[in-house]
Amino acid sequence: MLEGPQAGASRTMSVLREVVGDLHPRSIVVVLLLLVVAALLSRFVNSVVRRTLERHRHSGTLLPESITRLQITRRILDAVIWVVAISIGLSQFPELRVLSAGLLASAGISGLIVGFAARSTLGNAVAGVTIAFAQPVRIGDEVELRGERGVVEDITLLFTVIRLWDGKRMIVPNDTLSTEVVKNLTLGSVSRMVRTDVLVPPKGNARATMEALLGVAAAEPGLDHSAPPPRVEFLKVDAAGAVLRLTALCTDEASAARLTQALLARAAEVIYGIQV
Repeated sequence: MLEGPQAGASRTMSVLREVVGDLHPRSIVVVLLLLVVAALLSRFVNSVVRRTLERHRHSGTLLPESITRLQITRRILDAVIWVVAISIGLSQFPELRVLSAGLLASAGISGLIVGFAARSTLGNAVAGVTIAFAQPVRIGDEVELRGERGVVEDITLLFTVIRLWDGKRMIVPNDTLSTEVVKNLTLGSVSRMVRTDVLVPPKGNARATMEALLGVAAAEPGLDHSAPPPRVEFLKVDAAGAVLRLTALCTDEASAARLTQALLARAAEVIYGIQV
């Protein structure tokens, strides 16, 4: 004999009352403490990674591969901390298994659906870890993918952020990045590559700007003279003006950062008459 809606609702309410009634204050306190500890641990990990990056950045020893590994490691530790905390917290309420068993009547079909839905996400997470340690691309590398060129701005567990030359961001799933052919324009040289873009307005003198940029690059003491000489090329010319890019190779990251600042200062002086 089939049960009516009222009987079903009454049984569901009785189960809920049984679950709520069996909750102990000790379990609730333990869950709250776990959440607080997880938040503190996550904050501590983020703080340690941030201080490490700042220390290496100030000393000029911050390498692209180090940034990538530290950022991915930070995100993995964050995920592990919260997964462990939530798992331990749920273990404090074994009565919830009764409720979950009643709600998931079709466990096999639900598990199949969840498995297919999570396949792409898990694939991206595994690819993110692989990218972090195999490092076909690193944070700060200039890459070319599907006809788009930009700089790798961030690598998360699930996707990679590429900043294009016009300032827009291209979000690429890590699974795609690990399976497609990506042209890395930075990898393969121990030198530090400088790529500085300058917008010359329509009334500006592009030729004078090019010569000024090349002069600054040639005067940089940290320039890698074993590499090809610095060059300036036109990236784009439209109504807004001409976009010039200077490319040069330095022997270390500190020299590359110094050259970048000197190029921007010289460009501001030539184009706008601003003394920096």
